[in-house]
Amino acid sequence: MEKLYILIHTLLKLGVKNVVYVIWYRFSLKLGIRKYFFPVKVFALNEKLYLPCEPRTDYPTFWENDVLKAADRILNGEFQFYSYHWLKTGAVPDWFFNYFDKKLYSNAHLHWTKLPDFSDAGDIKNIWELSRFDWIVTLSKAYSISGRLDYLDNLNLLLNNWKLKNPINIGPNWKCGQEASIRVFNLINASLVLDQEYKPTKSLCDLIYEHLQRINSNILYAIAQENNHGTSEATALFIGGYWLKRSGFDYPNTEKFVKNGRKWLENRLEWLVEDDGSFSQHSVTYHRLLLDTLIYAEFWRQKLELSAFSNSFYEKCKAVMEWLLAMTDNISGNCPNLGANDGALFLNLHSCKYRDFRPSIQTAAGIFSARKFFDNGIWDEALYWFGRHSLTMSKIAKNKQSNFFAGGYIILYAPDSWSLIRFPYYRFRPSHNDVFHFDLWYKGKNIIPDSGSYSYNPPKSEKLIDFKSVHAHNTVSFDNQEQMPVISRFLLGNWIEPDEISPITYKSDEGQSWQGSYTDIRGNIHKRKVKNRKNIWIIEDHLSGNFKFATIGFNLISDDYSINDNTIKSSWGEIRLTPGTKFNLIESFASDYYLEKHSTKRMIITIDTPQNFVTEIHLKP
Repeated sequence: MEKLYILIHTLLKLGVKNVVYVIWYRFSLKLGIRKYFFPVKVFALNEKLYLPCEPRTDYPTFWENDVLKAADRILNGEFQFYSYHWLKTGAVPDWFFNYFDKKLYSNAHLHWTKLPDFSDAGDIKNIWELSRFDWIVTLSKAYSISGRLDYLDNLNLLLNNWKLKNPINIGPNWKCGQEASIRVFNLINASLVLDQEYKPTKSLCDLIYEHLQRINSNILYAIAQENNHGTSEATALFIGGYWLKRSGFDYPNTEKFVKNGRKWLENRLEWLVEDDGSFSQHSVTYHRLLLDTLIYAEFWRQKLELSAFSNSFYEKCKAVMEWLLAMTDNISGNCPNLGANDGALFLNLHSCKYRDFRPSIQTAAGIFSARKFFDNGIWDEALYWFGRHSLTMSKIAKNKQSNFFAGGYIILYAPDSWSLIRFPYYRFRPSHNDVFHFDLWYKGKNIIPDSGSYSYNPPKSEKLIDFKSVHAHNTVSFDNQEQMPVISRFLLGNWIEPDEISPITYKSDEGQSWQGSYTDIRGNIHKRKVKNRKNIWIIEDHLSGNFKFATIGFNLISDDYSINDNTIKSSWGEIRLTPGTKFNLIESFASDYYLEKHSTKRMIITIDTPQNFVTEIHLKP
């Protein structure tokens, strides 16, 4: 009965309209009704989608090596997955093969509406990844700066093979509207790189048109998700629709695409983004994905000379940008590994690493305000391709400071370190049990990190921690239970509401501090206070309720740790615990990239009775 109550309560939180639509959507799939909205067609083959162009003469030479090296690996039959893994696939990959699990998708011949969400081929993302077309941008850049025709020929060869193997609306690569949107972004951006955005080929326009048809006919399902699917698909319709109108070829429904895209993009940004820039998905990488999407929307709006968005749209765009800037480490350009991480990198017109968030922030500042946040560097490359040269932009003075984000985040800054604390604010569904997670950065390193998410559907043979669990975050668990019960793979129940969320305060005797508390479904109370004085961080956990035991866990960056009584020493400082504390330092894992994991340590403190517990972190000067 309790489980039924939790399920009903959670479904109501998701929104009756959204739940009803999703139920109807799945029912229409089962009955086969939806199939008739997506007719099967085949593409014309053996056509050039992109034509030769004059090589660029002003491309900075110090960027060339990374681009050409990546393009050469593609020519040699290697492709990059999730902006991290390079896997051998052969010169022309199998678009339905899971190169991680070595499994073939068995139903690629079926209409996409007939395909299950999970299959015997393992994680569907491993099938989708090559069909996101990131490699198009790499090859087009390499050809544009070198003039080597083998890059262009390979690009056209791969696209024709994809069209052959993926008839319209057949197979898993047509199943998701957001995946179709990502292909649209990459196809159109390649036309920009190759200086063909105003004179595209008919075959390229045909390919983009069919993708827009697929997206537009199912846009309401994306909207019901209340996440980045809606923003991505709306942006693809808006950009792609008008791009086709300017192409010189006549296509039906393009005006509808533009109108629907603009309407839903403005609607989604207003609804899903808080005034402080916090996004519905509680994830740093998904937040970047949103910012990249907004960059594309505004750049192409300007490029195609369309009317401006609303004032509130631009206010939200600025807030989204500044939220991500606040989360970005000054030294490394990295961010806390907060929330879900599926390896998506929408803004791929640069060669920076996936965990470097400066390209998106710098590009957003250039597109929205013709200014920049960072000094000139490799993160400026996207601005180059957009025709915006950072050398001519003035720098925005922005000092890092402690910040309270009402969307659920506290940032505390000290001279050489800073922390992120996650507090419960769930207007939209949470994905991780990370209430009061504490993240600590010191001199550019994430010394007390989040664990990441690794995979949405990992192989059953892998015995790993649950990266989304409370037991993988730097917070408290009562009686080995999750803070919020797991209903399904992507849904938690009993979304926690805080009892107290204080502002950031400063006192001369204890420095800056913040505190908050919540009561879980079993009546247990966790009150956490975080204090900082220069290089000392103090976490006070007040635990009360009817629990039998509680654990306080902290992930620790890999290092050479030594234990002396109740002190853990490392190269970066030491952790001091209350004398007599029961604790263990165990082997664990974290994941910075999709399907990547690396060893970490995890400190687990065990508490048998309600009490106040203090953890002190002393960093080296």
